[in-house]
Amino acid sequence: ARLVACGYSQIPGVDFTEHFAPVVNDVTYRIMLVASILWQLTNVIVDVETAFLHGDLEEEIYMDCPEGLEHDPDECLLLQKTIYGLVQSARQFYKKFVNTLQNKLGFKGGYADPCLLTRRCDKGIVFIALYVDDCFCCGNKEAIQETVKLIQEAGFNVTIENEMTDYLSCEILFSRDRKKCWIGQPHLIRKLEKKFGEMVTTLQKYRTPGTPSCGIVRPTEESSKVSVEDQTLYRSGVGMLLYLVKHSRPDIANVVRELSKVMDGATMAAMKEMKRVIKFVMDTKHLGLKIEPKTPDNDKMWDLVIYCDSDWAGDKDTRISVAGFIVYLMGAPISWKSKAQRGVTLSSSEAEFVALSEAAKEIKFIVQVLISMGIPVRLPVICRVDNIGAIFMAENVSTSQRTKHIDTRYHFVREFVEEGFIKIIFVRTKENRSDGFTKNVTGEIYDAHVHTFMAEKTYLG
Repeated sequence: ARLVACGYSQIPGVDFTEHFAPVVNDVTYRIMLVASILWQLTNVIVDVETAFLHGDLEEEIYMDCPEGLEHDPDECLLLQKTIYGLVQSARQFYKKFVNTLQNKLGFKGGYADPCLLTRRCDKGIVFIALYVDDCFCCGNKEAIQETVKLIQEAGFNVTIENEMTDYLSCEILFSRDRKKCWIGQPHLIRKLEKKFGEMVTTLQKYRTPGTPSCGIVRPTEESSKVSVEDQTLYRSGVGMLLYLVKHSRPDIANVVRELSKVMDGATMAAMKEMKRVIKFVMDTKHLGLKIEPKTPDNDKMWDLVIYCDSDWAGDKDTRISVAGFIVYLMGAPISWKSKAQRGVTLSSSEAEFVALSEAAKEIKFIVQVLISMGIPVRLPVICRVDNIGAIFMAENVSTSQRTKHIDTRYHFVREFVEEGFIKIIFVRTKENRSDGFTKNVTGEIYDAHVHTFMAEKTYLG
């Protein structure tokens, strides 16, 4: 029998101080997939067995003796190591494992993403991404074998999955020639079908995930809210959809952001819209993220392109604008976002400028991750925006009546432009691939852009 601690009885500041353990960013692991395709690297999953028993405790923790252990009535146990159930177990394992990788095995990195480490040796290169006890390794085959052997010699028992088909509940499939891959979430879609299948089975087949030009409005009276049982169901459904957006379904990002505005009190209209999205996801369950990077040019530099857009005063309640972007690395989608801006903007140009700053923050992070992996990035990074006013504001210093009220925190975009870090290029609204991240678009617009970042599983051939 496994001994488990009752972590719920631990007192903050007494039994633990820090308990946060980072996990690899989903953008980072998609960058690793792009690298493994372009460099034809081997991918394996390394699973550390009984991970939470390895951590070293920094606090003095006593616990009641378990049943079956002979002891005097006034005796208790003093823990020497972490065990399952302790609040700080995940953090202490992370610290122990990273310390071993860096100080004993020669791994470097962890600056841009604390869970991405790199090791270079005479047998090649290894990248390791940590997600608690599940480690995604990609690199040269012999270098990975040597790394696994060193991890075992350092005292960690590990199991190896040579076929990387399932990671973080995502199905990851490669084509035979390993030139492209597809990411889907069939386990989650099956859960959606099991929970909501009967409710949505009579609905029609929809062309788009969200009702075009429609937004979710917060309820004005208590009477207009759904029942407590339906609200629980609503939260569960939106939670599942959010996880789909995170890994494999960028196409539903905007409508799911809209649905998440009323997690505390949904209306019948919001419930109806959620059922529409679930029906759409079930009807298009073979759609997933398409990663098919293009080979770099002769100079070996990697290209980043970002499409950025905003919907001015898009929120029907607060008149806050919605920002959206999608980032392509060598033509493969690696990052996307649909997010309401922090405050009200007074013009469409200002809304686009603020959206541009959100995108610029993401570009900075991605470039730092690429540099930490030793990947040469072509600068300036191309940023495509469909608003001339926003481009002018980013490239010119001015204090006109229209722009002098804009918060200083957004002006770092101008610094990026002056430094030659980003270059903003105008793109026609029709060709802006981030349009669907700011509003519920029509079927024509959806069909025009969705093939650039998604495909059916059969596209692998």
